[in-house]
This record gives sequence, C-alpha cells and structure tokens, in this order.
Amino acid sequence: MAQYFDYNARMAVPDQLFTPLHGVKLTGGLFRKVFDNNVQFNLKRLDMDRMRYWFDIKQGRTPKAERYSGHFEDNLKGQTASQYLMGAGNALRWEEHKGLRKGVSEVIDFISEAAEDDGWLMPFDKNNFAFKEYPHYVRIWLTYGLIAAARGGDKRAFPLLRRWQDWFNRCPDLPVIKYLELAFQGVVASPSVFVTEIGCPQDMHICREYYEETWRLAQFIARERDAVHIRRQPGHEPHPHGSELEAFEGYLDLYRFFGAPYLLNAVKGCWELYVRDWQHPGGGIVMCEASPDAHPGCNYFYKNYRYNELCCSSFWMHLNQRLHRLFPDEERYVFELEQSLYNIAIANQNGDVDIRYFAYLDDTKAAPVRPNHCCSGVGTRIFGSLPEYLYSMTKDTLSCDLYAASQLQWESAQQLITVDQESDFPNDGKVTLRFSMAQPQEFTLRLRIPRYATADMPIKLNGKKLCTGKPGSYEVLYRQWREGDVISFDIPMGFAAIPYKGDNAVEGFDRCAYTYGPLLMAVVGKRNHDKGIVLPGKAAELIGRLKAGKKPLHFTIKGSPGYKVQPYYELQTETFTCFPMFKADNATKKK
Repeated sequence: MAQYFDYNARMAVPDQLFTPLHGVKLTGGLFRKVFDNNVQFNLKRLDMDRMRYWFDIKQGRTPKAERYSGHFEDNLKGQTASQYLMGAGNALRWEEHKGLRKGVSEVIDFISEAAEDDGWLMPFDKNNFAFKEYPHYVRIWLTYGLIAAARGGDKRAFPLLRRWQDWFNRCPDLPVIKYLELAFQGVVASPSVFVTEIGCPQDMHICREYYEETWRLAQFIARERDAVHIRRQPGHEPHPHGSELEAFEGYLDLYRFFGAPYLLNAVKGCWELYVRDWQHPGGGIVMCEASPDAHPGCNYFYKNYRYNELCCSSFWMHLNQRLHRLFPDEERYVFELEQSLYNIAIANQNGDVDIRYFAYLDDTKAAPVRPNHCCSGVGTRIFGSLPEYLYSMTKDTLSCDLYAASQLQWESAQQLITVDQESDFPNDGKVTLRFSMAQPQEFTLRLRIPRYATADMPIKLNGKKLCTGKPGSYEVLYRQWREGDVISFDIPMGFAAIPYKGDNAVEGFDRCAYTYGPLLMAVVGKRNHDKGIVLPGKAAELIGRLKAGKKPLHFTIKGSPGYKVQPYYELQTETFTCFPMFKADNATKKK
C-alpha cells in the first residue's frame, strides 16, 4: 500500500500535501503513552460478543451476551462495532498487534455474514433506514470503521464498503434524508469514500444533490453572527450543534471536487465564526447540543452547562487537517489541530479505562460514562491515528507539523528516507531530526514554527546555524540532503494570560486563563469561593509568581500555599479551575 493515496487527479482543486497512511512509529513520550492506552482500551473495554449482538439477532442466532445498553445499541444498532474498527483499525496502520488484528477480523466476519446481496450492511431492516440518525451518524461511523480496517490491512473491508456505498447511492429514501435528525453529519460520509482507492464520482454527486443546504451555506458565507447556534430550517430537527463542523469537512471535500468557490467561502466563514465566538482558551468548542441558551461569546464553563464536547473538537481537528493540506503555508490550521489534540482529546483520555464526553474547565473533570458513546468513538479514532498528525508530505516535500518522539519511514520520489525525531515535547521545545538515506537527494523540508513561540527560532544544520524561523510560519528548506544530516532547534515557549470574557464573569473579580505553548494550564487546589478558586494579587501578576516544581510544567504559586499550576490534560480527579479569580481593583470594577 502506498504511503498516501494521491486523489488529486480526481479533484478540481488539488491538495498541496497528503496525510500519511502508514510509516510513522511513535517511539516515546506522551503520544506513545496515549497510543498504548488506546490499544488497551479497545482490548479490555469493548466486548466482542456484546458488539455483535444485533448482527446475531439479524442472522437468527442466539446472542452469547447481553447487548450494550443506552442510546448506543438501543437506537443506533451496531454502532459499537464501528467504534471498535475506528480505534483498532487505525492503530494497525502503524504497527502490528495480534489482539487488535484478531478483533478487527472478527468484526469484519460478523458484518460480512449479516451483509445482504444488494450491499446493505446494517443489522436491522433496511426499510427503517430513514429514521433517527441511521443515514448520517451511524453510516459515517460504519464508513470510518471500514476505511480504518482496510487501511489497517483487512482486504475484505474495501469491497464491503464499496457495495455499501453503492446501496446508499441508489437508496430510495434519499429525498428525505437531509430532513432527519442531525442530518448534517452525513455530508462527510460519501466524500470519505471518494478519497479512497474505491471512490467514484457518483459518491460526490449524490452527496451534493441530497445533502447540500445552500440556504445554510449562505448564512456562513455572510458570516452571520447567529449562524452557528440558530438553524432557520422549519421544525426542530436538525437542531444546532457543534457537530455540524463535521458537515464542513464534507463541504470542503465537495469544494475540492466541484471547484465551486461558494463552498470554500462557506467553510472559511464557519471557521472564522467558531474562532471568533465559540472557542475556549485551549481550543474547546463552546457550542454543543442541548444548549438552548448558548449565544456568541457566552463562553460557558461551569459544569451545569454543556460545552467542550470531544465530538465537536474531533471534527474541528479534521477540518483543520483538511485546510492544512489545501493551504499548507497557513500555520494557524495546524495550531488549531494541535491545541485541540492536547487540551480536549488527550485531556479526555482517562488512561486505558475511559474516554470522557466533556472537557470541563472548572471544579472536576467529567465522570466516566460507559465505554461506548459518541465521544469514545471519535476519541479512539483520534488516538489510533495519532502518528498521522505529525507529518504531511508529497514525494518531494516533507512537512514536520507536530513534534513528538517518532521515526518516519518516508517513501520519497527516489528512495526510502528515515527521519528519527528526538523530542520531549511539550515538556520542552528541543527537537532534533536525524536523516538517514542511501544516497544524497534534493527535497523540500518544511519546519513548523508555532505561533506561540515567544521569539524567532534559530535552526541548526549539523550543529551550525542555518536560518531563523518566525513564529506562526513554516521555514521551508530546499537543498541536497545527505546521510547523517541533523536538523535541531529549540522552540521558545512561555506563559500567556487570556482574560476571560463571557457569561460566567463574577462581579468584583477578574478571571483569566493561562496557556504555556499549546497547553491550557489549570490551577489545582480547593475551591475557596462558591464560583471557583480565588487567588491573591492581580491576574496579570500570576505568571511572575510561579516557581518551577519538580515535575515538568508543574509550578507552585508564591503566596498561595496549597495551590499549583500544571497542564490541564494531566488532570484526572483533582479539583481545579482553568479560570482562577482575582479581586478586581476599583478601576476594573467601575469599568
């Protein structure tokens, strides 16, 4: 299998870079730990007999175990099997694992056994397909799962998916599907098939004909400030939800296929509105389902509100990944992916036991729910795919996007080039890239200098200064590279204070969030006010009062015994806040 699938010949607007499908191995550090946790989560927490329950029922067999209870499997039959494929199949893209291989094979077995001759794959009567979230949410998970299984090495998955997609393309319920529950989540399903080896143009034409909501796109093109939280379609469904970001993944794919500028303008309008009005520090998405009082700039963060749902952030990550491939010189897209990855996705992983639903920013983190829910599914997909976020490439260009200990086997135009990356990021900014190749070769190396770098960044080649990178950009190096070449640099990072503005402001107090590089930081300690944690002094002075502790990125606070500052993603059961309070001075109170 090629390192990436080049679909550009099919597109009116080509991508400039591609995401690797294999060839990256995590060799240590935080990403390795998260990846391994996800492997164990899939092995320990998801039971094969329970996942196949509805497929056994369809086949007329007596199930060996009780089905999973709750919304999943009650209303979305077969969904947990797709979740397993997303996590396990993606993990197998990067390294072999006997247990995951066996599990993926078993899931493909029982899906295949229950498949019908016309391509129908779901474990219930196809006459009930146009109901609830089956054409959209359930279909996209099955699509993601089969793609992951195929990319992970199961040769039966793509033929199954092609027949399934063909069934959908001629589905008699197509005229009504866009009016069903959360229908916008289905926009990305067919384009996801199209950009694989088995895609065909009909996938894109059917998608556009039966899913596109031009009236909705016009809201985002006009940058209407209430577009995100108000859908003007008659009726209750589909109601507003941050998961509509997944639709814009699909709309960007449709833009690349059809080349219609309004599709790109709508995607950019959506992106701008979310960044301006619907993001917490650290990248979390404020807009969420069942938030009728949400409005632009509300920035709710108490636990009685719903916000920072992992689903929304996962779609935000993949939208930005698409934008990066299309506009690789705009560093902001990788920054958005990076901060969402650390502060929402990784922050919501509870070891190998659980994946949280919401990334609450005050009091304590969310309690475990169950192993199969929407955020578990998108979470396991992200964690199984972790290596793909580090690099993007063509045959003659290598882009280093995120920094983590890893080894890349890059299938360049002329030869296999090994890149060993040494890094303890995000604990410190030191990065070393060691190149190994059989013969000298000219190619372009792109190095990301993150926007949070606190100064220009010197870049060394073989120990000698080569150039200086500017924060918020890519340094592009074209030269003849040789065996043993070493690139090294140290990303300068520091604290930044972000004053809180929103509906959870408290009269007489200032609130502030703090970041370190891409990381959202938390103040850990007992609540000493009914609205959170109050610290002495002023918000702007806190950074100067921090003293480094024994652990990386852990700090004590001068004058505040019993309180400390540490990365939010590390927290599990501690009491904390990401928005500490400080008594406002008279001028601030008056203002």
